[in-house]
Amino acid sequence: MKKIGSILGWCLVRGIKTFGNVASFVVRQFVDVKPGKVVCWAHNYKQYGCNPRYITEYLLRHYPDMEIVWVFRSGVDTSSVPKEVKCVRFKSLEYLKAINSAEFLLSNLRTDPWHAYWHKRPGQKYLMLWHAGVALKKIERDAEANLGFSYLQKAKRDSKVADLMISGCKMQTMLLKEKFWYDGEILEAGIPRNDIFFDSSRHTEIRQRVLNKYGINQSNKIVLYAPTFRRNGNLDSYRLDWQSLLPHLRNMLGGDVSIMLRLHPNLIGKVDRSSLLCHDAVTDVTLYDDIHELLCIADLLITDYSSSMFDYSLQKRPCLLYTCDADSYDRGYYFSLDELPYPVAYNQDQLIEAIKNFDQSDYDRRLTEFFDHRIGNLERGEAAQSLALWMRSHSSK
Repeated sequence: MKKIGSILGWCLVRGIKTFGNVASFVVRQFVDVKPGKVVCWAHNYKQYGCNPRYITEYLLRHYPDMEIVWVFRSGVDTSSVPKEVKCVRFKSLEYLKAINSAEFLLSNLRTDPWHAYWHKRPGQKYLMLWHAGVALKKIERDAEANLGFSYLQKAKRDSKVADLMISGCKMQTMLLKEKFWYDGEILEAGIPRNDIFFDSSRHTEIRQRVLNKYGINQSNKIVLYAPTFRRNGNLDSYRLDWQSLLPHLRNMLGGDVSIMLRLHPNLIGKVDRSSLLCHDAVTDVTLYDDIHELLCIADLLITDYSSSMFDYSLQKRPCLLYTCDADSYDRGYYFSLDELPYPVAYNQDQLIEAIKNFDQSDYDRRLTEFFDHRIGNLERGEAAQSLALWMRSHSSK
């Protein structure tokens, strides 16, 4: 009976996808590709963030004649989306009209045309902006054994229709060429979401807005705790004894401390985060759209294997790695943990020692060596501008 149920479920999903693709084909008979129209989505249509957000906001400021549409799943809070941007629900009729009439489609995750009901038309350009710059964990072709057949097929189809990918360092360019099944153009000008770290004029406003939103004292030092995604959904690896850590954090940062907990977007709706909010100093910011605004205001980042460490380091602020499950988590790294410029703690006691013994001058030296000589950093705060110029030069508008 269970097997029959699985077969029926597969047939139902297949039927829905077939109907969606047929509907999309019908819609495209009535709409033309519109020069200058841009359709964006990020984090599987769940959040307004990452590279698509930052190029959107650059285009709104500098090229207001371009029409921009964002796609979201039903129920997603879109209050942070600028009023000039049209929001449509994923797989709705408006969505089908948008993806069939856009000149540019921008995503930060792999897109399967069959699942998205989209098949590239002449005149359309698909920009695969990805969701990371430097990689610690092995990805794509280097991680085939862990990714599953369906993802690999999606990834290959996605790369086949992509017209552009972007790079923030020489290492990323190498990975895109060798590991992504992609042989198209790569724009080596940084990644738009990192531009914010170079624009200090925005930092005070962002800090005030975020801390006000969560009722956090403006004078407090901010520790952002942003561990990466575990597929098993077990939260044990995320637990920290903040009561023991706080005195050392206050001493290190020189003031009262508030903790912001940010879990990976893949865990939204799948785990109960309340068990991690075990201290009054901890605030859950997992649902905040833009982790880069959180990174921008953090005085200290604690993470584990997340590529957010590399983005955050562009500010030269302290970052510590808490990797209590390093032995079981390891799916293959491009760098061993001790090659990274960050202090690494494998348990709570070691994390306390890392906080107590943090040396900013040694940290700065290690960052310079890593970014300039190991990965070939290309970030200059001008990525969105470069990408926008590419779009304008490739537009028929």
